[in-house]
Amino acid sequence: MAAPSPRPTVSANYIVLNEEEFLPYSIRSIYNVVDEIVVVDNGSTDRTLEVARSFAKVRIYHSDARDFSALRNLALSHCRGDWVMVMCADEVFYRDVEEVVPRLVRDPEVDAYTCRYYHLMRSYYYMQNCCDHDERYRRIFLFRRRPGVRYERPVHQVLVGIGPHVRDSGLYYVHYGYTKDPVLILERWKLYAELEGNPGIYDQLDPQHILDDRPLHPFRRPHPEVIRDYIEKKAAERAARGEKLFRKPPPDPEGDGSCM
Repeated sequence: MAAPSPRPTVSANYIVLNEEEFLPYSIRSIYNVVDEIVVVDNGSTDRTLEVARSFAKVRIYHSDARDFSALRNLALSHCRGDWVMVMCADEVFYRDVEEVVPRLVRDPEVDAYTCRYYHLMRSYYYMQNCCDHDERYRRIFLFRRRPGVRYERPVHQVLVGIGPHVRDSGLYYVHYGYTKDPVLILERWKLYAELEGNPGIYDQLDPQHILDDRPLHPFRRPHPEVIRDYIEKKAAERAARGEKLFRKPPPDPEGDGSCM
């Protein structure tokens, strides 16, 4: 009787800079489906490295590069898995990732998989997505590691060299980046502008109002299991301070989250 083929291995990779708040939940959400986690730190001064070191599968590297593709490519160069799961520290998957990813990586015909995400905005209960299947919020998150795969562009990087066979995974995660302190969001915008050759365009903005004109849609889905208690605690604290967007929206009369 032939021996079963070895299980394909998966490397997760992160590039991080002062990501202590959401990083532990992000790592926990994918921890059981990856064999190693490569973290490239870009100069964190908070507890990010302490958090990363608390996970046995993590290997940490350092770089002071300003170019996001250079950082991603450094992380990719240290990955040893058959597949690579590319993550940001403020992305948290739902538990079904543990069932689905092991099945996805066994398909010999696929080069990469996309997933969708809920792009929260200003609050834990509002998002930019107009519906569950909003195509603006879909990206490649899992790809087969092979020579020539790399990232290009210093900001809003693009993955090239992955091969033509890309399928949707059916998975979702929640993106918490725009629920952070507006001061931190504005700092990130300024860095993006500098990398794109437009330094100074955000210098006169008031961080407390930079997201005021964003259209909001209620996020009525439950938060991922691994972060749910933390979010409910933080939301209660902010609602108690009078922040209206941190009160849960009313129930959806339609209830299906479908696109119009």
